[in-house]
Amino acid sequence: MRIEARHIWQRLRGLTSGDGLRAQLLRGGAGSLLVKAGHALLAFAVAVVLARTLGPDGYGVYSFALAIIMLTAIPAQVGVPQLVVRETAKAQANENWGLMRGLWRWGNWAVALFSALALAVVLGILWFMDGDGARVATLAVGIAVIPVIALAKVRGASLRGLRKVVQGQLPESIVRPALLLFLVLVWGAWFVEDELTPQMAMGFYVVAAVLAFVIGAWLLQRSRPAELSEQPAPEYQSSAWRKAVIPLAMITGLQLINNYADLIILGVFRSDEEVGIYRAVFQVALLVIFGLQAMNQVLQPHFARLYEQGDMAKLQRLVTTSARAILALALPPVLIFIIFGADLLDWVFGDAFRAGGLALAILAAGQLVNAGMGSVGMLLNMTGHERDTMRGIAVAAGSNVVLNIILVPPFGMAGAAAASALTLLLWNLLLRHFVNRRLGLETLALVSSRHTV
Repeated sequence: MRIEARHIWQRLRGLTSGDGLRAQLLRGGAGSLLVKAGHALLAFAVAVVLARTLGPDGYGVYSFALAIIMLTAIPAQVGVPQLVVRETAKAQANENWGLMRGLWRWGNWAVALFSALALAVVLGILWFMDGDGARVATLAVGIAVIPVIALAKVRGASLRGLRKVVQGQLPESIVRPALLLFLVLVWGAWFVEDELTPQMAMGFYVVAAVLAFVIGAWLLQRSRPAELSEQPAPEYQSSAWRKAVIPLAMITGLQLINNYADLIILGVFRSDEEVGIYRAVFQVALLVIFGLQAMNQVLQPHFARLYEQGDMAKLQRLVTTSARAILALALPPVLIFIIFGADLLDWVFGDAFRAGGLALAILAAGQLVNAGMGSVGMLLNMTGHERDTMRGIAVAAGSNVVLNIILVPPFGMAGAAAASALTLLLWNLLLRHFVNRRLGLETLALVSSRHTV
């Protein structure tokens, strides 16, 4: 038995050692899956603790304010993180260290400038708003995190472009939610008689984000190529980067609109309690696609490198294999959420959240479609077809807003979930069409590709 275990261990070490594509994917994939699994568990724990501590009303206020902050952060990022991943991978493949250094400088300055502009706009809006409301007060506390989030995205993108997938995800995926959970639990233990407010919870979020950013900056300093230590003269392709960043910025913004349109429109038409329940439901439904999110972080630089090298057969093999792995990881949670959704919400969050059972089943089904279509958007972005991604997501985002406005007033949470699920279907069908037309690749997990490998 010991000999057999030793043989298996040696076999696994052999598969994951070296610098070959398979070894890199196995190492990065395993690490990314662990990070995403950890993030899913931490996000779930944070949602449970905040939902139980704040109650449906308070959690609804916090969730609404956080959704507004994330949407406000769109201009601050201006599509730079996606560009940095792609161009860093290409610069490393070509060993152009001066270009890499120039890219990182350009990206950070662009994000810092637009963060300052976005922050000024939000402060101006808050100045003319009534500051007595809980939503406004919570939002006022949270806007300080906008530049931190934007710059952290660039730093994480730099690490992922270098194929340091785990390091690129750790600060935002693990450190930030872990610190937030720690701060909330410590406050609850020390101040048992005091009530946690949404503003205080948002303040803890800001502190956790700042500390995570500092740790992430240290990780990038340790992981950057040794050639950058020689201070090569920075090279800039500012004109090309500006042209590429516009559609990438639109993609990021439209994705966030897709992610938060249901929550915001629900907050406009329904009570804070219903918003809080739906936010908890949405967090649970995201567990369906943690495999997709994990694999995308690993696949980004490899998509860019293989396309740059013209190896379409290997690229198709990578696309198909990853799509099947993503679908396999998505199926178990979908079945659990559809069959036992209401009971699960009751057990985890409390009886008041049981009302979200139907919405959870609908969202889970929509996310299963999202997983089964594979990494369509990421594939287009990493091969220079980001404008097609922008077109597809623009249609989906517009449809999402319209569907939510139509379905939320009469059906509440179930209507918001249905709008999101239908949008996911439309979005993925459009992007799959563009992948087929531009690249001749098949992304569906259960369909054979036209490339023979």
